[in-house]
Amino acid sequence: MRKLLLTLFAGACLCSCSAPATAPQGLVPYPNRIETASGEYDIRGAKVTCDKLADERTRQMICAFAQQLGKISGVESTVTITDAPAMEGIRLVEDKTLSEEGYRMEVTQKGIELRAATFNGFMYGVQTLKQLLPEAIYGQTPAPEAKWTVGCMTIDDAPRYSYRGMHLDVSRHFFDVKEVKRYLDIMAVHKLNVMHWHLTDDQGWRIEIKRYPELTTIGSKRKGTVIYKQWGNYDNIPYGGYYTQDEVRDVVAYAHSLGITIIPEIDLPGHMMGVLAAYPELGCTGGPYEVWKTWGVSDDVLCIGNEKSFELIENVLKEVMELFPSKLIHIGGDECPKVRWTTCPKCQARIKALGLKGDGKHTKEHFLQSYVTERVGKFLSDHGRRAIGWDEILEGKAPVDAIVMSWRGSEGGIAAAKLGHDVIMTPNTHCYFDHYQSLDVDAEPFAIGGYLPVKQVYSFDGKFPELTDEERKHILGVQGNLWTEYVKTNEHLEYMLLPRLAALSEAQWCQPEVKNWDRFISNFRMHKIYDVMGYNYAKHIFGVTASSENDTEKGAVMMTLATLGNSPIHYTLDGSEPTAESPLYTEPVAVAKSLIFKAKALRDGIEMPAYEREFVFTKSTAHKAVLNSKPTEKYTYGGVAALVDGHHGNSGYSSGAWVGFLEEPLDMTIEMKGEEYSAVEVEASVDKNEWIFAPCRIEVLTSDDGKEFKSVALLEIPMEEKGSDDGVKTYKVEFPATKAKFLRVVARNCDLPEWHGGHGNKAHMFVDEVSVL
Repeated sequence: MRKLLLTLFAGACLCSCSAPATAPQGLVPYPNRIETASGEYDIRGAKVTCDKLADERTRQMICAFAQQLGKISGVESTVTITDAPAMEGIRLVEDKTLSEEGYRMEVTQKGIELRAATFNGFMYGVQTLKQLLPEAIYGQTPAPEAKWTVGCMTIDDAPRYSYRGMHLDVSRHFFDVKEVKRYLDIMAVHKLNVMHWHLTDDQGWRIEIKRYPELTTIGSKRKGTVIYKQWGNYDNIPYGGYYTQDEVRDVVAYAHSLGITIIPEIDLPGHMMGVLAAYPELGCTGGPYEVWKTWGVSDDVLCIGNEKSFELIENVLKEVMELFPSKLIHIGGDECPKVRWTTCPKCQARIKALGLKGDGKHTKEHFLQSYVTERVGKFLSDHGRRAIGWDEILEGKAPVDAIVMSWRGSEGGIAAAKLGHDVIMTPNTHCYFDHYQSLDVDAEPFAIGGYLPVKQVYSFDGKFPELTDEERKHILGVQGNLWTEYVKTNEHLEYMLLPRLAALSEAQWCQPEVKNWDRFISNFRMHKIYDVMGYNYAKHIFGVTASSENDTEKGAVMMTLATLGNSPIHYTLDGSEPTAESPLYTEPVAVAKSLIFKAKALRDGIEMPAYEREFVFTKSTAHKAVLNSKPTEKYTYGGVAALVDGHHGNSGYSSGAWVGFLEEPLDMTIEMKGEEYSAVEVEASVDKNEWIFAPCRIEVLTSDDGKEFKSVALLEIPMEEKGSDDGVKTYKVEFPATKAKFLRVVARNCDLPEWHGGHGNKAHMFVDEVSVL
């Protein structure tokens, strides 16, 4: 009878709310199915009933929501636990027919019914409900004058991916328990369910281990920190910090109350200077070692020929497993140089005893790391856990049950899925939140480099046509990573996280047919929630975004502008600040000479800096050009047009202004227009820690027919020294003046030098402007 009454009640409300209404477009992540009807429900003073079948977490969560609702709306809401939820008010009903994290919310003129099978489902339903209310619900200030009504609608929702993660590096810079909880709070608002806690690295060990106290008394402290990217120049200010086991338990319990699982990472066998500083006998050379003061990758790693290394690993993991109930434990496995192992007698003895041999693609030392991964993975499996490793664990042979976290693009994850591994995608092309959010890096907090705007995060689609439907099932989810080499404060941490987390949440939650950038950006209002909750965030999405296209017929670069909403955009061509009196943007703007272009969205209440782009025109700008070679796919960006668009990029190699080459050289042909020319300048990026080097040689060739070319100049470029400066470097190749119609430029990338941790691999080469003079 009760089921019948509920059905009749729902039908009656659908009849009374049958006229269509506009769906709320600002929800993030957007529900996968939403139907609206006319009418609304006034939520003030709503009586809340919770199904007695719901677990204790759900009861506590809904009681907290009711208390907050009453406090902020000005009318008290009471909570009753019952086996027969009321027909009016807000009612929570356990429904095991729904998916594990799914929920169904029906709003009628008499109340709100929320159905879910688990705590997380109820949690996500309440998060959606809160976004339908005034932003004041997220704060502490009462707002009885606000509109506390919710439009009639039905939402059937469930996440696309079961793993929706965000990573936090606390080794490079330490963040206290209070800030970690704020990190978890904002993750919960966006319906993420995993925090990957990077607790150990070369720059500091951050978790108390009772059996090995020196890991924190020694391994958590470094004597100083490198100043920005001034390699070898340190601030000499001691730096440290770690979490006690009681603090870890507190954070884990807090995350659990938000439906978030914390996965700890103990990075091994590389990134271990914190361990080696405390226990030098576990290194191949015996030390002395110190906690690293610089960034990058240390050649010193755990000695795998020393059985005591495994004794420490296993004992540490035992304590870690006691603290973290997560089924998954991250064991790192990334960026582990093999140079010490090649000369270590103990490691070579272990290789011999195991009968390890290289296979032409990987060395015997690669297979030694595979042995580590397999042995540690089995240890975790024997204790009911499962290992996750960065995609380097595929170099050699990864354990069949290991989960691969793909960070060097998506290629590693695709390869892993084809091999039958479960995969978590966290490609640096879309998910590295330590990259700049703006091309105007001088106006930004200092960052590691790169360029990752909100739109690029949002563009992750996860379709992977290379995979079969069966292989695609191995993609468990998506994760954002926030490394903190240059992120020192809570304010900076939040600035790098937000609002990119909102874009990430839709990539994680929304089905492909629901994901829509125009809907997301045109209706964005999460910043209002951030304001109420007191978070710092980047405001670039309120400014002007620009794209360019070369018009080779006009010899001009066409600038297309856009901004959030309908705010007017004004621009200038003389470098002056745009005002309401400046030209109004209505169509693409042609730029045909050297100048400074500025554009600005004029908004009430939000003052944004102007978009700025300097153009330096040369004899090749906006000319027809073709690439005769293939760039690295994920670093193709604007392709050949970006090399002759008159725009010189900054040091952010992933800014979209650069084109990357690895497997093939840069080989391009430019069609000239009869002018005499006698030099070519090639602009390249150097970032040695990122394996990015200048070309080793540049050759210039000319032709009158575009078929037969002759070499006119060759520039040999010296190899970068270990201590030389990184940055944008320009290489000029001069030759006798010519009016040849076709100009060909070939720049070849180098092999990484012996002093580099990646020796034996090719360097990546990033080229921006190719200027003809």
